[in-house]
Amino acid sequence: MNTQLIIKTRQLLFSPTFVTLLLGVVVMLALSGPTVKAQTTAVDAPVDSTVTIAAKGSVSDPNGSITVTGNVSITCRRVIDTTSATSPSLVLLDLDLSGLQGTSGSSRTTLKTYVTGGNHAEEIRPLQASDTIIVTSPYYDSTKGPLTAKTMLVTATLNFDINTGKVTGGTISIGDNVVTKSAVGNFTFTSTGTTTATPN
Repeated sequence: MNTQLIIKTRQLLFSPTFVTLLLGVVVMLALSGPTVKAQTTAVDAPVDSTVTIAAKGSVSDPNGSITVTGNVSITCRRVIDTTSATSPSLVLLDLDLSGLQGTSGSSRTTLKTYVTGGNHAEEIRPLQASDTIIVTSPYYDSTKGPLTAKTMLVTATLNFDINTGKVTGGTISIGDNVVTKSAVGNFTFTSTGTTTATPN
């Protein structure tokens, strides 16, 4: 009699209903893990955006004034440092300067074309509504090659949507590679030896 009770108890522990329920719980836990993870990282996921901006300006060259025009394609990726709650969002920028082209001279015999050689500029900046980025780009006579390159200054004022981290537009100007006061701001030296910078 006791033997039969023990056998019945063992049969109940391994019944098909119990096994089915156990498998269901395991499957739910396995499938819910990635879902929970995706929900917690979606806010921190990188946000990509691009914009193309027309650029223009002039460069003073020993061969004469060079008029520079063309389009600059800007690729932006907003990233967030998940290891720090106080770190701002950052934007990784790639400025494709290969579309810039310069010309000098007015007649067929004096006309020269200048290119940048497919140059790119990469910057990491804090995300803000508006940001001014100053980079240099090589330019050279297309008939002579990059070993004769000189540099020009590219000033990009970019606008961003601070909610999404996307670049929305801006302006780009070209000029001589001369760093000016307006580019670096004002510096004030105090009696304690510290330096305070005030951007313009």
